[in-house]
Amino acid sequence: MRTPNRLAKIVLAAALGSMALTACGTADATGKPPAKVSAAAVGASAKPKPAATPTPTRSLPSDDLAAHPDPELRFLALFSRVLDGCVPGGLPEPPSPGPEESVPPQNQPGQPMPEEPGDLSVPVDAPEPPPAPKPAPTTSGPVEEVPLTDVEKCTGDAHAERVRTAFDGAAPADYPALQKKLTSLDYPPSRIHRMPDQGGSPRARIDLRFMGGHLVLEITGTPDQVLAEPFGVPETEDVRITEVKRKP
Repeated sequence: MRTPNRLAKIVLAAALGSMALTACGTADATGKPPAKVSAAAVGASAKPKPAATPTPTRSLPSDDLAAHPDPELRFLALFSRVLDGCVPGGLPEPPSPGPEESVPPQNQPGQPMPEEPGDLSVPVDAPEPPPAPKPAPTTSGPVEEVPLTDVEKCTGDAHAERVRTAFDGAAPADYPALQKKLTSLDYPPSRIHRMPDQGGSPRARIDLRFMGGHLVLEITGTPDQVLAEPFGVPETEDVRITEVKRKP
């Protein structure tokens, strides 16, 4: 796909070329035909100029996104950095199909063409199709936590250690102070959910679920330190992480 800047340059070049072709057969302001041009001048002007080498484009790495004004993009950069520490090189790509699997058997060389289907019209006396199943009711009320995968355990521990190190034993005075600190660590406010205080200590849960993941981080600011514990939550969007019951 051409980028907007490159497309604008192509349109501009085409417009300039059209203007040049139009001007070749046009008389000057005095009404006289254009002066003859020597063959040497024509040959000099006809020499093609070396084309400028286009500047290659590159995608923004996570280090560049770390300073992006959008908090969601900064979170994606953080998520990628932490994941790379547990899965070097990122998640493995699915294997590509072999040459035999890439082409359907009926389309391989030497195979006969498939026959045209017959009459697919529905008979008049055909029975009515069964009604479509009703959608499942939306989950409401508390649900149980779910186990984490090995990669989620690794990333959860990394996020928890990152939060504990950032507070460095300085417990937040209240929930606004806890939320402000977590936001400064590139966790978007939309992913930080307030929990009821525990013995006067502020609590929050950070939703780290991404692309079918289950990871959530619970933060508790005690008077002496900040506790950070990862746990699993069902991946469906209708499950509120504030209503998930932790296992004792």
